[in-house]
Amino acid sequence: MRKLAMRFFILVLLLALVLGGAYGFYWYQVKSFVDDLSAQVSGQAQIEYSAIYADPRGEVGVDGVSITLKQDGTRIPVESIRVRSDDPFFFFNPRGRIESGDWPAQLNLYVKQAQLSLNSGLVKTLEQQAANAAEMNPLAVSPDALACGDVQQLDVAAMREMGYSRITSDFVLGFDVDRYNQRISINTDFSANGMGSSTAEIEFSVVSDDLAPARLLAANPRLRKLEVSYTDGGYNVRRNRFCAEQAGVDVETYRAEHQRLMEQWLLSVGVDLPELLWDIYSGINEPGGRFTLTMRPPGGLGAEVMAAMGAPAQLIERLNIAVRLNGQPVAINSIDWAGIQVDPVPLPSAGGDGDAGEGEAGQVADAADAPEAESAPGESEEPSETVAQDTEADEDDLFRGMPQREPEPEPKRYRETALAQLGGLAGLPVRVRTDLGNKFEGKIVEVQGGSTLLIEQRVDRGVITYPLEFSQIRSAEVYH
Repeated sequence: MRKLAMRFFILVLLLALVLGGAYGFYWYQVKSFVDDLSAQVSGQAQIEYSAIYADPRGEVGVDGVSITLKQDGTRIPVESIRVRSDDPFFFFNPRGRIESGDWPAQLNLYVKQAQLSLNSGLVKTLEQQAANAAEMNPLAVSPDALACGDVQQLDVAAMREMGYSRITSDFVLGFDVDRYNQRISINTDFSANGMGSSTAEIEFSVVSDDLAPARLLAANPRLRKLEVSYTDGGYNVRRNRFCAEQAGVDVETYRAEHQRLMEQWLLSVGVDLPELLWDIYSGINEPGGRFTLTMRPPGGLGAEVMAAMGAPAQLIERLNIAVRLNGQPVAINSIDWAGIQVDPVPLPSAGGDGDAGEGEAGQVADAADAPEAESAPGESEEPSETVAQDTEADEDDLFRGMPQREPEPEPKRYRETALAQLGGLAGLPVRVRTDLGNKFEGKIVEVQGGSTLLIEQRVDRGVITYPLEFSQIRSAEVYH
């Protein structure tokens, strides 16, 4: 009995040593991967952490992470980073398995409580770049800042005035592989404290089991589903209150004025939104507003399907779009998408009554309508014409005999071109705007049947040819 107990103890001890050694090796693999990653980015950032987390059931990560950018000294603290997989053995060689396309069925990345100060060097650099870009058009007002008093951009400075000092966020990235049904799903979930949250789900179908990143495009991925959502988490309240204060009005007045100015701005670029879309826009900007858009194209959406589409309205119909606002479905199938594109309407004058410049226009009209001044007795216009001719003759005598400089050829540029002329301009770059305002840019292949323009456009490592009916084309510009 004593010997049996001793053998059992030794067996348990050996099992514990084996498990301990396996866990130690597992923990060491995780630490090695983190240290290698830190060394690879050491030229741009310094990564520090307080502890390694390794769960043999398939979850690894680091705690107490601090990322310091070397360019400007910005420090980004992160509470924890986790990677979770349904295949624990994936973490013994994660890089090799990813490069070979041997993905686990489920792989998720979690970043918890990452913080970025709005006074950090990184944010100030981005803020300065935005300010330099704004100097090119100092009078321009961003559409989202319309009716916000004298504010031209809802930028970082405006966020500080709204009460934001730092952005604290959580991020989740999920990757699911269904090899049996040949489907790949990518899911993201991002939330920022005091601002809002957004999610996205993209599902592709593939025709190959080779999922190596370098060869994934060869698997002919087709979009099966795209769903994006946004939920306000406090930003709308702060933005509405801030802009109302800047304009010196109450919140409801600001929102009504903002929508009125936004409608004018869209009309100025040739877009007339129906009432249903304005209801969606208003609902998204309400405190706590929730918006979800889902696309489920029947049979999937690939490059060849997009190339075969005619009018953009056909593409929108093929996408099979569904919208939910604050949890309720919206019947967007009743929208006349082709009627959204209209002739641009000039923005009202700064005075708001459309009378700006009336004085100058009136003066021009009066001058045109006024009777010609009577000539003094004995005077006529013939002497002035004679003087002009004599002056031109003197100039000809002055430059006669000197070598004449050949006129410089007019530089190449995109020029408005009639559709009937496109057939003789094969091979030249072209820019086309359609009825709905969509833009296509590529090279003219040919005109088929006198009414269909074929445009060749480069995509990744190949090219794709788009057919466009003349009836869908609003304007065409050819580079020559």
